[in-house]
Amino acid sequence: MKYIFSIFSIAVLVNIFGLLPTSPAIAQAGYCADPGPIPAAETNRELELPKFGMTLTIPSNFRAILRNNGEVEIVNPGTYQVLTCVAQGGRALGRGYASIIVRSVNNSENLELQQFVEQNTNFQGQISPYALDDQIGYLVQSRSDSSAQFWLQLVDRSDVVVISAGCSCRGMREHLISILDQSSLITSR
Repeated sequence: MKYIFSIFSIAVLVNIFGLLPTSPAIAQAGYCADPGPIPAAETNRELELPKFGMTLTIPSNFRAILRNNGEVEIVNPGTYQVLTCVAQGGRALGRGYASIIVRSVNNSENLELQQFVEQNTNFQGQISPYALDDQIGYLVQSRSDSSAQFWLQLVDRSDVVVISAGCSCRGMREHLISILDQSSLITSR
């Protein structure tokens, strides 16, 4: 027993004094610093998304993240900082965040767009036609207005493009419309 205690004591002392080589930690330790949401810059930039056939105009300080599933998420710099820290192994304290997500959904049955939207939306909200350039899509608003989506099927594509705006706040329909009003289809340029 005394022998085991001696070995344990030596191992602890060697570790404390750093006599054994250690590899640096790759992951972020502890909680992520949260600067909070950073306001949008007054200047804009164009984010060309050829996979989705469109160019979105977003604040120049916002960041676009390509997700592993092919979606593109657009966030403010503060949220980007927290998400980067979490991706490196850090832990975020609970807070919601606003984002725009662009994705495509397969319409293999070639349903009419309105029918496709009605079948594929999870919330019972308001659905109304909305034009982006010369293409008619559908704007869907949740009852609480904490999320809104724009569904569009481009002429030369079988998939339906969905642009979603969401946060734990109200006003997402107007936020999404303000982005759509400044955006364009690549085919219409």
